[in-house]
Amino acid sequence: MDEPQAIDGSELRQVAGEFATGVTVVTTVVDENPHGCAANAVMSVSLDPPLMMVCLARTSSTHPRVSTSGRFAINVLPDSPSGRDICGVFAGKGAEKFAEIGHFPGLTGAPVLTDALGWLECVTERSDDLGDHTAFVGRVVAVGRRDGRPLIFHRGQLQSLAEDDREL
Repeated sequence: MDEPQAIDGSELRQVAGEFATGVTVVTTVVDENPHGCAANAVMSVSLDPPLMMVCLARTSSTHPRVSTSGRFAINVLPDSPSGRDICGVFAGKGAEKFAEIGHFPGLTGAPVLTDALGWLECVTERSDDLGDHTAFVGRVVAVGRRDGRPLIFHRGQLQSLAEDDREL
């Protein structure tokens, strides 16, 4: 096989953006202080044992906190005005992200967002540095959900999953 061509980062971002993902907020707690960031690099790894993976940029202020605490919650955001607002808060920088966002401590102590469509609390089983991100694989120890539609991310923008209730 020939030597691979260099891939342009902006082109990679555009092509990868064709893959629609859910929008989540990954949260943790360190010394009773909550931390969190918006994340769409989230996936189910295994049902038995129950494992989830989140990939966080090493430049994220939440990254070292998840690494230190060894626990995290994945909060699935709803397709609603509050879900979009929450995403905006956690996609930004700042220490007071939780000041106006309803939340409660989950089983692990990691914050669970009151408006989350679903949540999965995890205890870190392993982490691997991959490029400019770290993949945290966590054993799911608690879950919860409520009815609604998830907020999705596609082509660099927040999107609605469907415009009506038609089943495909």
